[in-house]
Amino acid sequence: MANSYIALDAELYWDEDLHKAHKAIDPRSDHRAVAVKRVMAAAVFQFTIDNEGRVSVGDTLSWSERDWGDEEGVVSQLFDYLRAHEGTPIISYGGLATDVPVLLLASIVHGLRLPPQLIDRPGRKEPRPHLDLGLQMKGGGRTWSHLSQVLLRMGVPFALVASKPGVRRSASMGAWWALRDHVELDCLLSSIAKLGWLVAQGTNGLRLEPAIIALVDGFLRRRPDHSLADELRAYADRLQQQIADGFGLAA
Repeated sequence: MANSYIALDAELYWDEDLHKAHKAIDPRSDHRAVAVKRVMAAAVFQFTIDNEGRVSVGDTLSWSERDWGDEEGVVSQLFDYLRAHEGTPIISYGGLATDVPVLLLASIVHGLRLPPQLIDRPGRKEPRPHLDLGLQMKGGGRTWSHLSQVLLRMGVPFALVASKPGVRRSASMGAWWALRDHVELDCLLSSIAKLGWLVAQGTNGLRLEPAIIALVDGFLRRRPDHSLADELRAYADRLQQQIADGFGLAA
């Protein structure tokens, strides 16, 4: 049976007015709590693994304040998409601790109904609709591995991983395009890490290098103008060469 996943990422910013109100309540605190964050952009990247380990890529989509006006517009579009794919679990890296609380606050503030993947159902018996790879990697341990660290260990080029740190709230057209590239790339990188996890768990027929190539190629078919397209193509070419070299050694 084929399994589909939706990688999800949200870009957040600090609401200075909310932070000032927080400081007014507790002047001694300089902590920027989750409740003073808002969503400025969100993205999804959908992929499927069939029962023979073949990978195919579906939607690559993003929404930002530039196109949808404000947080409510961005989050509404994201929730509508997730509801339209309610049978597909979402994956994130650390999302349960970072993105999801802010999305929940946005739903409360703007009166938005959460999509099924984000609704808490204690005692559920069906598979979890949100797979947090960060928690899966942590397991029963006490320490976390940052996604960038995991990706570097997997051989993902530094130029791609170095783009992971957050971006500022955009003020120009070029900055909005950069934000789109950033949030969509984060979804791709989370998906690459998820592939590594699935290979380690013994997913039938799944081989890491061909699977990553399929993800990158699918992403580039949808975003040929991405600012890191050359780096992504070079990465896929390098993996392809590794596969060819392996066949050469076997011969």
